[in-house]
Amino acid sequence: MKFKKLYVFLFISKIFYLFFGFIVYGRITTLGDTVDYLNSSLFFSPSILYNSTDMMNFTGALFKRVFFVDILASIPLCLLSMYGIYYAIDRLKLLEYPKLLALLLVMPNFGVWTSIHSKEAVACFFLGIIAVLIVNFINGNLRIKLLDIVAFYLCLIFKPQYFLFVFQALLYLWLVKKFYLRAYGALLLGVFMLSCNVVVIYIFRDMIDILAQGMYVHFISNSPDAAQSTRSADPWFQPYGFFKEMPYGMFIAFWGPTLPEMLRKPAQLISGLESLMIVLLFFLVWIKGAVNFILRLIFIPKVFFSYFVVMFGILFVHYPFGYLNPGSAIRYRENFYLLFIILLFYLLKKNKYIKIDNWYITD
Repeated sequence: MKFKKLYVFLFISKIFYLFFGFIVYGRITTLGDTVDYLNSSLFFSPSILYNSTDMMNFTGALFKRVFFVDILASIPLCLLSMYGIYYAIDRLKLLEYPKLLALLLVMPNFGVWTSIHSKEAVACFFLGIIAVLIVNFINGNLRIKLLDIVAFYLCLIFKPQYFLFVFQALLYLWLVKKFYLRAYGALLLGVFMLSCNVVVIYIFRDMIDILAQGMYVHFISNSPDAAQSTRSADPWFQPYGFFKEMPYGMFIAFWGPTLPEMLRKPAQLISGLESLMIVLLFFLVWIKGAVNFILRLIFIPKVFFSYFVVMFGILFVHYPFGYLNPGSAIRYRENFYLLFIILLFYLLKKNKYIKIDNWYITD
């Protein structure tokens, strides 16, 4: 698949999922808060500048006034998310394996949730920008442009929990570059940063445990805005159960429906099969991207630690949101899905062009 053809294919798929989301998907399950956003009252308040829900309500009402129909009113954010995808692919020149890249980017749930007027569409935009910035920092280019600042701003409003780990990764890469840290210096700094995270989590372990139990209260709320829980939260009510359940919880929060849930509902079956394909393709991309490093025992600290902080950190904060409800797991996964794809495909590209023959820790 040629590069320009890839863009055309992705653009057509976004438009398809926009119409599919309202005409088909929205009749099978709820489209989250999208309908509420588009049918809210149009009024200006300073809170739209710092509150993600108010911003979505305002823009939804504004676009509905302009385009009249829900589907057409979702076009602006559909195009915004498409630009995030385009920007990441174009700036990083991810030319290798375009068919594999296209397959990952047209997964149904990602296509639907990032093509309608949703927070996921906005996240697709700003995390596409941030993905490029992370790679630029890895390559030693520390320049921050206006678009990067816009992405930071939106990330702080929509996903401040993600920004915590994105900022750590960028700070780590900035320190490596500014202090001219070679491989072992970068390794020590990375270990120190991860140790700080462990210490902070240990200090606040009781508070995190209580907050996790509070998440369950939100999921059993009678509020129509709450995503109702379909799973037991009993493991969280054991002493430090949140942490004991974390390995499985982080996985199932990314995966979505369990096998019994897949067998019980057709919609869950489709989502589960989609997750199976995503995990297999992610594993394939990772193996292809890391094989050169693994076979030659090459360890690049700044790549490892920046990737680990971002990916593990985001999966950690996603865990409580996706653990109790498979639908919420799938929907919230679409926020960071593009970021993971871009980082993995950059690893694939870096592996292809690496020219190192010795076995050692390297920059």
